[in-house]
This record gives sequence, structure tokens and C-alpha cells, in this order.
Amino acid sequence: MEELTLETESSALNVDFARKLIRFNSWENQRVWDLAIVPLTDDQFLREVAFMRSTVASVCHRIIDTESVCLQRILAVSSVPGERLEDTADRAAMAARWISLRQAWNEFAAHLDGEMLFSKREFETEGDRREMHVWQLVFDVIYQGTSRRSQVLRLVAEVNQPAEFDLSLLQHLTGLLRG
Repeated sequence: MEELTLETESSALNVDFARKLIRFNSWENQRVWDLAIVPLTDDQFLREVAFMRSTVASVCHRIIDTESVCLQRILAVSSVPGERLEDTADRAAMAARWISLRQAWNEFAAHLDGEMLFSKREFETEGDRREMHVWQLVFDVIYQGTSRRSQVLRLVAEVNQPAEFDLSLLQHLTGLLRG
């Protein structure tokens, strides 16, 4: 099988795109929090929805965990700023954790360059040694975040009412939305 290599000549554009995706992810997390999660009662936040066997709180935890783990792998550290959350119903603690993660991601994005974006990180997961490029870890956060925010919105629609929300990724990437 032919070995594929990454084109790093145009890494400035790729770095800018990665930064834009990181900003979008933070922005979209905040929008979901403000528009869909804040209006919920505690009961709605913690109510299990049968078809997904999940709660809004547990999906929010998975978003936070993914962002935290991927940033730890990128930075090659054992933890990132902010208190580690267990499955808590405390929305204030969850909001604080999300804010600290957003700040850490923004700091990472500010220092991101082409060499870092295309570098590899080794880590262990479930007993297996893995290696991924930093750009793959960034994209994993974006993909997982987008998927899980959709799950949050679906759960909110079941326990409360659908939040007014649109698919804003393309608008954000093309500059139609500022924020």
C-alpha cells in the first residue's frame, strides 16, 4: 500500500482553518449552553430519555471529557486547567469547567503553528499505544462536539421544547456569523 504524506507547504492556511474550527467549537458550545441547557429545570437536565438512554447532563459530560482528553494528548500533559468533573448534576460546576476548557483551547490555538499542527502525539488508550497527528485530535474534538451537541438538542426537544437553533458551521466558517 502506498504511503500517503501530508502536504505542509500550505500549513498557514491549515493553521488558520484549525483555529477557526476551535473558535467555532467554543462558540457553538456556548450557544447550546445558553439557548438549550440554561432554560432547563434540574429535572429536565437529569431526565433520562428512553430512546437514547441518556440525559442532557451525561451528554454534556461526554463533550467536556472529549475536549479535555484530546487537549491533554495534544499538550502531552496529565491534566488541563479546571477541576475534573465526575457525573455531577451541578450545572454551575459544569459551566465553570467548560469556561476553563475554552480558555485552554483558545490559548492552544493562539500558539498553534504548522509544525505543531502536523506533529504526532503518542498516548495510551484502553491499554493500546496510539499515535495521532495534532490536526487529527483537533478534528476529533470538532466532530465529536458537533455530534454530541446534536444529541443535546435532540434530548432537549424531548424533555422541554426544541431550542431555536440552526446548523451554523458553514455560516461560521464562511464568515456570515460573527461572534
